[in-house]
Amino acid sequence: MNVLLFQAPVARLSPHAHISPPLGLAYVATHLLDEGHRVQIVDLNVSGFNPKRVTLALKRFAPDMVGISAHTETYPNAVKIAALVKEHDASILVMVGGPHPSIMPEAVLAEPDIDFVVVGEGERTAVELLAALAQGAQPDAIVKIAGLGHTVDGAPVQNASRLPLDAAEVRRPARHLLSLDFYEDAHNVLTARGGCPYRCPFCSASYIWGGKRRPRPVTDIIDEVEDIVRTYGAQHVFFVDDIFTLDRAWLEELLALLVTRPAGLTWGCATRVNLVDEALLKRMAHAGCVGIQYGIESGAQSILDSVKSIKKEDALNAVEWATAVGIVASCSFMIPFPDDTEQTLAETLDFMHVLKDAGATLLMSYTTPYPGTMFAEKADELGLKILTDDWEQFDAKHMVMETRHLSVERIEQIASEMAIDLGMSRRT
Repeated sequence: MNVLLFQAPVARLSPHAHISPPLGLAYVATHLLDEGHRVQIVDLNVSGFNPKRVTLALKRFAPDMVGISAHTETYPNAVKIAALVKEHDASILVMVGGPHPSIMPEAVLAEPDIDFVVVGEGERTAVELLAALAQGAQPDAIVKIAGLGHTVDGAPVQNASRLPLDAAEVRRPARHLLSLDFYEDAHNVLTARGGCPYRCPFCSASYIWGGKRRPRPVTDIIDEVEDIVRTYGAQHVFFVDDIFTLDRAWLEELLALLVTRPAGLTWGCATRVNLVDEALLKRMAHAGCVGIQYGIESGAQSILDSVKSIKKEDALNAVEWATAVGIVASCSFMIPFPDDTEQTLAETLDFMHVLKDAGATLLMSYTTPYPGTMFAEKADELGLKILTDDWEQFDAKHMVMETRHLSVERIEQIASEMAIDLGMSRRT
């Protein structure tokens, strides 16, 4: 079969936007290619969302199936893409996957132009669905495909959950299908499956991916890095895992091999401030690490105790240790949290200054009650008022909720004042 995969784009692409390649689609593409299907990937964040571009891709590739990957803020455009597909040729089947459809499959299946929803990891689900379709797609076969949502007589049906891939089964993403020159972090590498075991109330990662980290064999990761260097001339890779330093024994094994990396190759990662120490960061720097992302979120200890379970002291140490060995520490903050007040936000501003003085770069965004998070599921209990169901606004750049203590107008005013005080040109 011919399978055309679209990355649904954000509604408003900032000129400062940091666009990463759609690795999820590239992983699905690899499994489909291995089964003999023809596959093409179109990332509409790169080309821009123009209906004519979608139609042209459909005409040129003549797909039997279209797959669309969507986050919450890109979901409305996923629906528009599906409509364009059916308008072009109603016989083309449409499957949609990604974080938002995985959390809200029944709502997605209510869309008239969407035939299937892939819940969670999509590689095997997509392969089995196409195999069933090739054999005539009898209802008893469709219902056996784990991780698939579909409709029967117009009613949504969600099949049994799919067991995740074993880390050793994870194949290389089909990077040759991506226009890597367009991406700032073109050479991303996923070292583990399963996401994050922490269940922060503002994050849906553990809800979607299960929260049990499944690291890949370190030799396979090194082989992939060397292949990226050899094939694409990469000089820097970014390990896109939520918490790169979670498994210390695995990490030490990986660092030992990264020390012998190709000459000049550097890398970056993300982790929690309570999962690094001075000695580890020294070893990471020696192995080529030049950048690390920390999610700090708040500068008020009372808020951190309720949403992150980290200490301000840990955050400052993590920044100072990284800076001392030449690793650039990027620290992200979110405002407001349910219990934030003007006083706690003032504490956050003060702490952001402390980290900036210690060498950190700062990022700030609006707290967003994404579907599947505690903030969305328990909004009333937490005193949160969600103001819109326009998913395009759920991009962390628009304020879509207010708290029991702060109105939207006051939150936006405080955010603007904080950005000016910190010398930040924009909120990210």
